[in-house]
Amino acid sequence: MNTIGFIGVGELALYTIKGLRRGGYTGPVVLSPRNREKAAYLRKHFTCEVLNDNQAVVERSDYVVIATRPAHCLDSLADLEFKPDQVLISVVAGIEIEQLRTVLPADLEIVRAMPVSSAEASASPTLIYPDQGFVREMFDYCGNAIALDNEAYFTQGSILACVYCWFFSLYQAVIEATEGPNLPAGLSAELVMGMAKGAAELALANREQSPGEIATAIATEGTFSKLGLDLLQDKQAFEPWREACKLLERQLATND
Repeated sequence: MNTIGFIGVGELALYTIKGLRRGGYTGPVVLSPRNREKAAYLRKHFTCEVLNDNQAVVERSDYVVIATRPAHCLDSLADLEFKPDQVLISVVAGIEIEQLRTVLPADLEIVRAMPVSSAEASASPTLIYPDQGFVREMFDYCGNAIALDNEAYFTQGSILACVYCWFFSLYQAVIEATEGPNLPAGLSAELVMGMAKGAAELALANREQSPGEIATAIATEGTFSKLGLDLLQDKQAFEPWREACKLLERQLATND
């Protein structure tokens, strides 16, 4: 099987490797030693091998995942020697292929990917650009890969990797608003998580309707659902979410 090597062993590498192994990938996985604590954990619990340095990772790998922080990405790649038949997979946010090309061989195949932390639960919808057979298969182990044919789509879609994080804070606010003497926190949390999962699965199963149309169909006149939804809309509760997305869109444009 193909050997996957990770340069940069932070949280992103941690949850991606967990997803690969839990999803059934049994091929070799090798790691750079930079974050020794996480690397040791992955070696012990997820059958990974920790190598001496980044170049050793490149030499042992068929597919090299660069998973450093954006500020360190280009410097980490600049002095590495790649083989012609390798593929570099960049999971570094905000660094486009054209920028990566400035420090890499012209003939090296490059694929961008954007997994989120639900990869460790085999539930990450992962954007990849451009499509590449093994990379698509790799991220299917972590949930489902969504292959794109346009890097602009990838950049815009990357905003959703941040929105994903905001969902957790929204869930926590709803849990705190509904828990109390008549609904213990644990039960409230189970209901909130279950309702969120159910809403997402219903929307995915009914793609002929937009989520907004589904909400309107549920929140009919005289229902408690409409009572609450009307209040949220009157207070423009969804507008800050739009503003936050636009803020990230402007930031990504600035990075270009």
